[in-house]
Amino acid sequence: MLIIDQSAITRFYWQLYYNFLGCITLMRGETCMVFNKKMFVLIIIPGILGVLLSFAMSIFQMNRDTTITAGILLKQLDNVTQIVQHTTKLTSIMVMKPCKDILEQLIANGALTPYVRTTGLIENNFQICSSVSGFKKMNVNDVYGTSFHNKNKESRIVSISGTSFVPGKTAIVFLMPLGNNMTAFSIVESRYIYDLMDVLDDENDDSFSLRFTEGPAIISGVNNNDRLYMLKKDFNSAISQARLTVTTPMISLYPYIISNVLYILPLSIILSFILYLLWLHWMSRKMSLAEEIKQGMSSGEFSVHYQPVCDTTTKACLGVEALMRWQREDGKNISPVVFIRAAEEENLIIPLTKHLFELIIQDVQSWKVKKPFHLGINIAAEHLAHPGFVADVLHIKNAISDKFNIVLEITERNLVEDTDLALQKINELRIHGCEFAVDDFGTGYCSLGLLQKLSVDYLKIDKSFIDTLTTAEDETPVLDIIIKLSNRLNLITIAEGVSTPHQAEYLIHNNVTLVQGYLYAKPMKATEFYQWYIKR
Repeated sequence: MLIIDQSAITRFYWQLYYNFLGCITLMRGETCMVFNKKMFVLIIIPGILGVLLSFAMSIFQMNRDTTITAGILLKQLDNVTQIVQHTTKLTSIMVMKPCKDILEQLIANGALTPYVRTTGLIENNFQICSSVSGFKKMNVNDVYGTSFHNKNKESRIVSISGTSFVPGKTAIVFLMPLGNNMTAFSIVESRYIYDLMDVLDDENDDSFSLRFTEGPAIISGVNNNDRLYMLKKDFNSAISQARLTVTTPMISLYPYIISNVLYILPLSIILSFILYLLWLHWMSRKMSLAEEIKQGMSSGEFSVHYQPVCDTTTKACLGVEALMRWQREDGKNISPVVFIRAAEEENLIIPLTKHLFELIIQDVQSWKVKKPFHLGINIAAEHLAHPGFVADVLHIKNAISDKFNIVLEITERNLVEDTDLALQKINELRIHGCEFAVDDFGTGYCSLGLLQKLSVDYLKIDKSFIDTLTTAEDETPVLDIIIKLSNRLNLITIAEGVSTPHQAEYLIHNNVTLVQGYLYAKPMKATEFYQWYIKR
């Protein structure tokens, strides 16, 4: 369980401060730069994630509030619509009566019904009866600036820019066709909608545009074109036949962001602290593994297993590849992938390789083998580049019997990293009788020209290519090319990871002379291998 207290967080930030000052004042170089980069990442990643999360939450919240605001406005508009439609229906019922008989009722409906400015009847585009103008016949175009033709004979709602009675004031007209060129109508003063828009606009700084089936839009706010807009959404109402467009300016996003940042910032700090603790834990494990490697070398926890290198056809053992193994005092085996990588990262690969040399010397001194006995040893790039590399190799060569033919296995990556240096050391050691193999060929970037220039002796085919040989019908174009390339360069080919008779048959057919793999023998401890060897 991870327990976080305030004092630990305080120590965390003081440590960041002092390490940063230390790097500036003491100029501790590359190590300090790497440390501060990692510490910087521990801070910046939660910060960036916090900002992105705050922004995403702000967009979501603003979108949610915009939807709520639009819902309030449309709900009120639908409420007005239902009230006015009811008034219009009451007017339509009186269509067959003379205006003088229904005028009093029209005036009452217009005066007592909320939102309604006037209601009345239109015939052939002439207003023949109205709660405002009475039974005076007036041209609709003259009064409302447009005609109200109902082509579809359906009720509709339109907006107009004003009337002759109240010019310049947008109004909403509810029309109900009655047949025989008669239409019942009611007019709503748009200020009710404007007032609600203004209240919502002041609260959320939104801009509204309301359009009906015909006529100009009802728009709230001023100088809306000067705003930088962030979000624009449309909402429709089937009841009021209106489309509402809500536009939210960029500035409205800021309060959301500030609120979310104030909420998320403490979480980001806590996350930074947790990442810092995890990083410290990982570093301590990494450092402890490096110490364990040193301790393991001094306490004899490392050993060498030897995997036979056999003749493809006769199955005779012509040599071995030395493979380092680590079994700790508690009996736990550490994978070579783990400890070799740790040794490379902690600058322990050269001491570990030199320790390997000493273990090999101890193991093979008593072996009686047929000359030349292939002894493959893997070499790391860091060791190859080290000034003492040649001396280290000559030490093991001079310490063991001349029946052993030392073959130094170098990966393609190591060769490509510093070709000139590799060539210089290869040539120097070849003079002393050492041979070289390109290990795991086909998995790196080694070119044909580089192989010719380096004059290596062996080419080892990586197990991944051998694994492609599953059935006789399988096509293996890459493997075929590698083998042909090796033969063309007069290199001895060694196939790794051979595990099935079919793979062996393919290799024999393609003149691959040496193999390693469980089909022939597994890696064995020194004494176990030698007993196996002398019995063959």
